[in-house]
This record gives sequence, structure tokens and C-alpha cells, in this order.
Amino acid sequence: MALIGKIREKSLLLVIIIGLALLAFIMGAYGKMGSGSEDMIGYGTVFGEKVDYKEFETMSSKFTEQDRNQFAQQQREYTQADQDATADKAWNYVTESIIFNKEYDALGIDVSDREFDAYLYGTDGFQVMPDLAQGFKDPVTGMFNAKLLEKRINEMETSSDPAVQQQWADSKKYYTDRRKQEKYFGLL
Repeated sequence: MALIGKIREKSLLLVIIIGLALLAFIMGAYGKMGSGSEDMIGYGTVFGEKVDYKEFETMSSKFTEQDRNQFAQQQREYTQADQDATADKAWNYVTESIIFNKEYDALGIDVSDREFDAYLYGTDGFQVMPDLAQGFKDPVTGMFNAKLLEKRINEMETSSDPAVQQQWADSKKYYTDRRKQEKYFGLL
């Protein structure tokens, strides 16, 4: 009973303390609402590494542009379902990149410049990739012509247009990642 009496005497102080604690809690949550959780953790985490929302947005834009162009060539409408599928494709690409890069680093998988060139041109035991074989055919023989590919790469590397240089950098990264992935799955 004595305890209840003391609580009644100090009730104003108790109400003030509880009120201040609630106010601090609400203000802390309010401050976090403005910044958004993307700033702190990105769109999510994979193996403890945050998925950078800027990288995701960049990839999403690239995939969207590619898919829109493909749909336009096929004379099909690019619907909301297609946009959602494109966003999923971009998300999978970004998260798989994080996962695979961790695996490549752990296993020491890398692609040297010499290996990259052999992979690209179909030399030293590599076969010419079908997508490159189609794009760089000799008009006379109808066979893959490495000189045409080499000429195109030199044009892209020395271009004064940064977009063309970026296109080559993206292509090089794509083929390098593709080769690393082949090596990884070869190990499995």
C-alpha cells in the first residue's frame, strides 16, 4: 500500500517521464521516415552486402530500353506485366552479380586479357560464340571474320562518343562475366 501511495504522490512526474519517452520514440521514427530505408540498406541485402539502389535503377533502365526496343522490333505492346518482368530481370542480374562476384573472389576466378581475347575471337581452344559469329560474317565466305570484330572493337574504344565507349565497356564486362561464370560452373 505504501508503494501505491508513493506512485500517487509522484504521478505527475511519472506521466511526464512516460510522455517524454513516447515523444522521443515518435520523433526518432519520424526522422527515419523522411530519409527512406533505401538510403540505409539499399533495396535489400545479399549475403550482408547492400544492393545499391542506384546500380539497380541503372540496370533497370538498361533492361527496360533493351526490352522496349525488342518489343518494338516485334511490333508488340510493352505492357505493365512486361515492365514488371523487366524489373525482375534487372533485380536478378544485380543480386546474381553480387553473389557470383563473392564466389569468384573466394575461388580466385579471373579472366586475363589474353584469355579474354581468345574467348572473344574463338582461338586457343575456344569456339566462336554464335552471337558474334552472326554479327561479324565475311560477306564473301559467310564465315566469322575476326578482323571485322577487331575493327569494330577498335572503333568503339577510340570513339569520341562516350556512349559508344561505354557500350564497349558494357560488352567487355558482359563477356568477361560470362567467361567467369563458365569457369565457375565448370568447377562445379
